[in-house]
Amino acid sequence: MLHVAPVFSIKGKVQMLQRCGSARPHEGSAEDAGAYTLAADMNAPIDHLLQVLAGMTEARAATVRTISDDGSPMDLVAASGASTSAQTRIARADADCGVCAVALRGDGVQVSTERCACVRELDADAGADHQVVAVALRHKEQALGVLSLFLERPGAALDLPARFPDLLSALGDVIGSAIANTRQADNDVHSSVMQERHMLANEVHDSLAQNLTSIRMRTALLRRAFATRDEERATQYLEEIDEALAGAQSRVREIITQFRAQMDAPRLLPALEFAIEELRAASEVKIELECRVPEPRLSPYEEVQIFYIAREALTNALKHSQARHVRLVLDEHAGWYELRVEDDGVGLDSAKTADHGHFGLNIMRERAQRIGGVIELQRCEKGGTRVRLNFPSRTLVGEAGG
Repeated sequence: MLHVAPVFSIKGKVQMLQRCGSARPHEGSAEDAGAYTLAADMNAPIDHLLQVLAGMTEARAATVRTISDDGSPMDLVAASGASTSAQTRIARADADCGVCAVALRGDGVQVSTERCACVRELDADAGADHQVVAVALRHKEQALGVLSLFLERPGAALDLPARFPDLLSALGDVIGSAIANTRQADNDVHSSVMQERHMLANEVHDSLAQNLTSIRMRTALLRRAFATRDEERATQYLEEIDEALAGAQSRVREIITQFRAQMDAPRLLPALEFAIEELRAASEVKIELECRVPEPRLSPYEEVQIFYIAREALTNALKHSQARHVRLVLDEHAGWYELRVEDDGVGLDSAKTADHGHFGLNIMRERAQRIGGVIELQRCEKGGTRVRLNFPSRTLVGEAGG
């Protein structure tokens, strides 16, 4: 029978140490994630933390292990005081084993003298006099892992520094938030890659596929013209095929440029200024940037999506509008950001507006949806075209989520 003594309850006691955590927890759940380790840049701090904890408590070893929702064994992500062979033996520990399992199911710091499998694996020659101190690593009440201290002498927990259990509980929440951040970051990367693939497929379908279909149709007509010795039509079809091939080649270059492009500047406004300078150098159109927001409160992910939307809208204005003047405006109204790209060109063509692939609207709209925004295409009052992006600010999102 496992005898466990609850030492300390974590509720309401961890606010100060949580404020000291360097990473702000991502919104959203990691419930669907599998087994994860900590982010690479967290390894050294966690290793150092375990060394300090082991030194403070004279523990034989200290470990951090993570769990997943699929019932698989825990993964060892950091250890101090354990030999390489011992780490290998406990690298995939059972989540239902000993006091660690109690900590994962319960609340607060747990202490046990039970000789569990991990104790046996860490030191096969260890005597019966030992204690294991365990605390769950939690994020939003969900247990994501466990921090364990393996003490050799009886009664060691009674000699721990004052309020040490409080510190362990707070550290459990901080490390739990770091694990949740890593899981969310991995999910975001996977989702972003899949979305980019989907957008690339749409772009190829909407532009190249149409050109290739047109070329095949003209090829059939060209073959018929050759068969009937209709030289005039054959010449016409050859010219149309050549034109379609040139268009396809140009579009391929545009797609490659779009998907290879990076935000060279570290933030949105410098990146937009740099992109505008490049477009000015490649055209004779006057392009202005007007930011009415002192410092937009945007996440890096939002900045990337907005940058690509703005650049696509600017490129379309230069290519299709025959404009002499293009203006990009970033503004904020009642908790919503608004980005507008306006030109004084020929205005909307209803046929081309319906051709979403031609204007890249599919990609722009998908990017807008990623940040909770909406894209609108409008006629300007004095002629020309306006592309308007509206999306919620992080302040509004925070109030809605609170």
